[in-house]
Amino acid sequence: MSMGAVGQEASRIRTHGEGSGAAVQAYGQQGDGVSSWNDDGLFAVFTSAYAECRQIMVAALGGLSEEIATTGDGLHTATRNMRDTELANTENVGRVWV
Repeated sequence: MSMGAVGQEASRIRTHGEGSGAAVQAYGQQGDGVSSWNDDGLFAVFTSAYAECRQIMVAALGGLSEEIATTGDGLHTATRNMRDTELANTENVGRVWV
């Protein structure tokens, strides 16, 4: 396994998670998504269901963005652990053969 490649991809995944999180947050701040329809009440049931679905979608995508960023962090941790393990193995093998 190439630690350099894993580290690079970890950074890219983290950046992707942060970017998608920012996009979802901006989308969620735009309002309920139905106020621009100028509904006179005829579609109230539909518009309330739409607004609720939109809120759920924003929450779900926000959680997904966090998981993507956390995956990048996990890959960074895995890279560090591999590096530390290789160092420890090198030191221990040196002791055994001396």
